[in-house]
Amino acid sequence: MIMRLIASLMLSASFLAGLFPFAGLPGMGFPGVVDMKVKTAPASFDSYELTLADGVTVDMSISGDRMIFDSSKDRTYDIALSKCSNSRIVRNFTRAGGVFDVELASSMTEGELYYLSLTYDCYGRTLTNSNNVIYMSGDEIFFWRTANYEYNLGTCSEMWTDEQSLKECLEPQNDIECDDPVLIAYSNQICEGASDDWEKAFRIYTYIAHEMAYDNIEADGDSKSTQDGAVDILRDGKGICEGLSNAMVALLRAQGIPAVVEFGLGYGDYEQMTTREYEDGEYADHAWAAVFLGGKWHFLDPTYDIAKQYNGPNDIETSSGKTDYYLLPLESFSNDHLIMDADTRHGIESLGSCGTDAKYKISRDGVCYIFGSGKLKLPAGVNGFSKVVFMDDCTIDTIGKNCFDDCDLITTVILPDTVRTLEDNAFKSCEDLEYVYIPEGCKKIGSQAFDFCDELSYVRVPDSVTSIGDWAFDDCPRLYISVPSELADFSDGYSMKPMYVEKR
Repeated sequence: MIMRLIASLMLSASFLAGLFPFAGLPGMGFPGVVDMKVKTAPASFDSYELTLADGVTVDMSISGDRMIFDSSKDRTYDIALSKCSNSRIVRNFTRAGGVFDVELASSMTEGELYYLSLTYDCYGRTLTNSNNVIYMSGDEIFFWRTANYEYNLGTCSEMWTDEQSLKECLEPQNDIECDDPVLIAYSNQICEGASDDWEKAFRIYTYIAHEMAYDNIEADGDSKSTQDGAVDILRDGKGICEGLSNAMVALLRAQGIPAVVEFGLGYGDYEQMTTREYEDGEYADHAWAAVFLGGKWHFLDPTYDIAKQYNGPNDIETSSGKTDYYLLPLESFSNDHLIMDADTRHGIESLGSCGTDAKYKISRDGVCYIFGSGKLKLPAGVNGFSKVVFMDDCTIDTIGKNCFDDCDLITTVILPDTVRTLEDNAFKSCEDLEYVYIPEGCKKIGSQAFDFCDELSYVRVPDSVTSIGDWAFDDCPRLYISVPSELADFSDGYSMKPMYVEKR
């Protein structure tokens, strides 16, 4: 699903330069703090609940210059206040018990963002929750709220908690082979002896984040592999963000714990966190996961906590494993993640325009119905469906640029006989797409139209087609494609050619 090229650039450059988030810009002040207050007025929440690794909850609330902590279990917490710009700790203290509070404003400077982290002992380890961001204005402190938070509230509307939806989040999907005997064996071995689902989920997360490696070779584009299925990733012991997330979700589902892979923007350093704004039409550059525990969804990003970097067979860098991005609430996860969509099979019932004379309607069971004529172009972010149906009276003649980009749940597409053009990126990164019918009469297939459709197995390019754009079927390793003889050289220059090309 995720656009691997963009992901590799992001993760191999700005993200990996600040693998311990936002610690890589020493001495950098908070840019444009006044603008921040204009764009994100004092936070709409003055409290939110943290869920720790064992299910213990800590309600953090603000009252004037003080932070109040209300823990559901008496335990000892080491609490640290540090500058986001350079990770320098300005204050730390230890508190024990269930309810306690501390004055913070006297240790803060207006115009700076600060992390507030909680460190505690659990499962025989010392763990930290540290992505809580606060700032001071006047004599009071506030939780920092980015525009991501409001955006994420909308996109998380598909994270349903009814019985049927949760059941869907336990089923196998492309690249999430939770029913595979090999994967089940991995999952059972990792979770052997765990006392409950909380401990199982924690073991799986730390296995992915601390035992596996981030594959810089693949991220930098030197690898020819496009396969990121959970079983392959586990056997190989490394992957990039999407593969690591696929593996984690499959391991969780194998234990009966609902989980999904999510896609969106990951902010890789302090400057991005404080200045980057989502622009309409942007596409996902990162992947992570969400897990359903204790009656609600939590967000987790093993790539941001990764301990090992694979740079080649004899070059693996290892650092201490972190748990900063485990079981985060939406409020703190939104500080550096913008959620575009989740790999949920159900559809969010909606309808709208998808061209001058075309409309779409998405049903609860994940079917996208197309009506009308002319050029079809789904709005950015409209990809939460698993089936496309062109209505009988539909006379669409053009599948527009990026129309179905990242619609990775669709498996089969039967285009109407009226289609004459597939524009650039029309079906790019549709990773579950296995078969597409292109009608006789179609004349042009645009650049990268089916790039990264790594499950695509058969396509017949009709005799009417006179032009196939660059990389239209690149990175489709399983594809048997039949083309007119005059287009036989269409795959010259591909990084990964189709499995077989039939020349008619």
